[in-house]
Amino acid sequence: MAAGDGPIDPGQRRIAERRLLTALRRHQRRSPLRPDLRVDSLVAEARAEDPARPSRHRGRQTLTLTDGEWRAIVDGLVASGALLRSGHRVRLPASEPELEPIMGERVDRLMAELGSVGAVPPPVDGVAARLGIPAALVAQLRASGRLVEIGPRMDYPREAWAGISDRLDRLASEVPLSVQVVRDALGTSRRHAEAILRQWNRVRSNQ
Repeated sequence: MAAGDGPIDPGQRRIAERRLLTALRRHQRRSPLRPDLRVDSLVAEARAEDPARPSRHRGRQTLTLTDGEWRAIVDGLVASGALLRSGHRVRLPASEPELEPIMGERVDRLMAELGSVGAVPPPVDGVAARLGIPAALVAQLRASGRLVEIGPRMDYPREAWAGISDRLDRLASEVPLSVQVVRDALGTSRRHAEAILRQWNRVRSNQ
């Protein structure tokens, strides 16, 4: 609770908790592969549920909570186990939501197809469109890490990229890596070798 904030009215707390959890569930349905949300964004979404004018309906009561009180309520939900926190982001404690069965099967086919062609996978957008996977879901796959985007129109399934990265780690212990070395080792094009080496170096520099 922020300095200067008094005890939170129990009725206001209960309504705020309900709105926070509802807002997070709504976000989870919109973005099933990125179920966490920044605390400030969650509070803003919960606050947006306040009616334009005071209502006599219990569920639509106008809240008069300060920023500090909203954060204290989030802290309370985390302490009770109703929310899980990672840095400035929170999520529901349930396991990461799954896609609808049909879309899940399409995503599995996408990953299998991209992972079956070695270091030169086809552009993911074309494969996804053919399989009936919307562009928004492709973006979520990238954001969740299931797809690793190393350059324009160059994406690898997470497991395929891990295999490439491990291979480069072993190769780097034997010879200095260059675009030519990577191209020959992976049997890929120069364009892909440049992007692969750039991504590998970027990851290593952040470790």
